[in-house]
Amino acid sequence: MKKAVFHLLPLLVCLGLFTGCTLQPQASKQDAIPFADGQYYAAAYLGYQQIDDLDYYTEQYLDSDQLPIHYLSSGDYYLVIPRYSGMELTLCRRDIETSEAFVIYEDPDCRPFIIQCNASDIFADAVIRLSCEGETVEFSPFISLKDGSVEIGDQGLDLTKSA
Repeated sequence: MKKAVFHLLPLLVCLGLFTGCTLQPQASKQDAIPFADGQYYAAAYLGYQQIDDLDYYTEQYLDSDQLPIHYLSSGDYYLVIPRYSGMELTLCRRDIETSEAFVIYEDPDCRPFIIQCNASDIFADAVIRLSCEGETVEFSPFISLKDGSVEIGDQGLDLTKSA
């Protein structure tokens, strides 16, 4: 009996040492996004009726290129990246005649996604709401008719790649 315990003791000590060894989780590429105070999301214009430069954003800011795509209308594509994990997402389609917003999708744990929206240059038909710990931000991405800039709201960071 003493011999069995004597032989098992070193094995148990080694196993005990190894149980404390775990791989540290790798940092997410999203950590590289230079958010400022008060910014709850990042967004980037990806193109009109086709997605351009997704590889650039995947390389810089995303851990995967497998993103859900939400189609609201045949128009512009935008990448949206929530700042915090656990943010709740509500996507709404705004009616062009009444301007009422109707919920079309909800996600209690939002991850980065792509949205196609704004079939009309003069009407933003997407309303994106992100909520976290009692705070809610809402925005409608669009291209400014004034100067062609990407408009994503005051509480977001524009990551659109310069042409």
